[in-house]
Amino acid sequence: MTADGIRQYKARWHSPIGYVTLFTAMLAVLLVWGAFGRGSFAGVPALAALLCAGIAWLLGKPLFTGDWIVRVGPRGISGWALNGRTVPWRDVRDLAVETIQGHTILVLTLAEEATESLEKTRRLLGGGKAERRIPLHALQPREIEQVVAAAQAAFAQGAADHAAKAAQARQEAAGHEAALAQDLARATSMPWALYLVVVLNVGVWAANIATGMSAFRPASADLFRWGANSAWAVAHDHEYWRLLTATFLHAGLIHLGMNMLGLWGAGQLLTRLYGNAQFLLVYLASALAGSAASLHFSAQTAVSVGASGAVFGVLGAVLVAAHRHRERLPKAMTRGILASEGVFLAYALVNGFSRAGIDNAAHVGGLLAGASLAWVLAGKLGAKASAGGTVRAAAATAACAAVIAGLVAATPSPRVDHGTIYSSGDTFQRVIVKLGRAQDDLARDARALKAASMTEHQFLQAAEKTHLPALRAAHVELITLPLGAGDARKDIHAATGRHAGATVEALELQVRRGRGEAGADADAQLVRAYRELEVSEQRLRAATEAAKKKP
Repeated sequence: MTADGIRQYKARWHSPIGYVTLFTAMLAVLLVWGAFGRGSFAGVPALAALLCAGIAWLLGKPLFTGDWIVRVGPRGISGWALNGRTVPWRDVRDLAVETIQGHTILVLTLAEEATESLEKTRRLLGGGKAERRIPLHALQPREIEQVVAAAQAAFAQGAADHAAKAAQARQEAAGHEAALAQDLARATSMPWALYLVVVLNVGVWAANIATGMSAFRPASADLFRWGANSAWAVAHDHEYWRLLTATFLHAGLIHLGMNMLGLWGAGQLLTRLYGNAQFLLVYLASALAGSAASLHFSAQTAVSVGASGAVFGVLGAVLVAAHRHRERLPKAMTRGILASEGVFLAYALVNGFSRAGIDNAAHVGGLLAGASLAWVLAGKLGAKASAGGTVRAAAATAACAAVIAGLVAATPSPRVDHGTIYSSGDTFQRVIVKLGRAQDDLARDARALKAASMTEHQFLQAAEKTHLPALRAAHVELITLPLGAGDARKDIHAATGRHAGATVEALELQVRRGRGEAGADADAQLVRAYRELEVSEQRLRAATEAAKKKP
């Protein structure tokens, strides 16, 4: 505290914003090392390092420049978020303290006649026209308590004339919130549409488990049989129903839980604001739009499942609704929605684009669909807002249907035939087992022949009556097995077929030679056959090792 009673505080590195700034700066350094430290330039890490450095500067500018975060005195308050200007207490109608996601903010509501303070402190971080916000997350918790106490005491002493007006304003705001809650409750007494989609998602997962699917890591083939999304199945086989059924399937309990958790809070608010019917329209249209967008990306090579496209659509609709109805919604509620849902969306999108195996196209497609619908549909806030609701809903439905149909029609040529691959999967494994058993039996008798526990005549009889029929049947079944486009088993399938064919050819020559039915060059033919058998065995071993290394 200075001699004239002013409390002043600078940004601290030992504070939440200080820790975030340090982490972001360290991340920028690591990205720079990744981009240039190995003797070669990498564009993506370099751009990411530049972005992290910019974020670190924006977040930690008061730390780097030594600016005052806040200065509280008997005459007024100033600080970095006020562009260094001092707002006299006589211009402050109300002083409030907000906590958003653990961060404390001083909120100054300025009097209408405080034109000088309004003009001088206008700034990006300043909030609305008659409101100024001072974030305190660059201070330590003990200092935050001191600032709040000092500001409240100074405001109470220097702005006593505004106490009655502030109390009246708070009472009016509370009355407005209560009236709004009653209006929304009357408009949508029960969010049954939200309950319905949650029950459907959980019910489908429970049905999956009841049929023997894994609760945490279901097989892709099982998900496909239940209706997972696939570009080949939709665009080539015209199984359009998969666009919807895929959105009620999930890749395990954690996947389901995360989607339902993201849907629950935003879904309740959206149902209150737009009603059950329009909530269902947003949910289903976003789900279909996400699936249609996925046909161009993830569903080209992998089966796609999950309600995340619909969840992103609901989140996008809530953000748009909060902005669209900001004049009627309480400011604290609007800021809370924009902050919490906006941060969650940003995190989910960044996380999705930074990790493999996440259907980002479905997320973005659902988000755009939900946000667009929220602009068009009529809300439940007041009679005027609901005017023309049926016409708007019909127009929005038609527009969404046209966009989704266009996305499906424009699907690129599919690369992986999941239906054929999965349908032949069990057969392929069965034939491999049958072929392996026949080869093991042949190898056992060959060892017996070598150990003189079986005569050559006995071996040839066993080869003719037992081994050759089994090997031929397995070989024919293997080479006639259909393989779908993009089947990762193509190489091992071909190598196994060549090895089985070489085994049959060599054994047939040996049987004919033993009978005396082979020609004069029988020995040379048999040598060539066994050399081919050896080469095919090496190729099969190499294909098997390569298949093991594939993800």
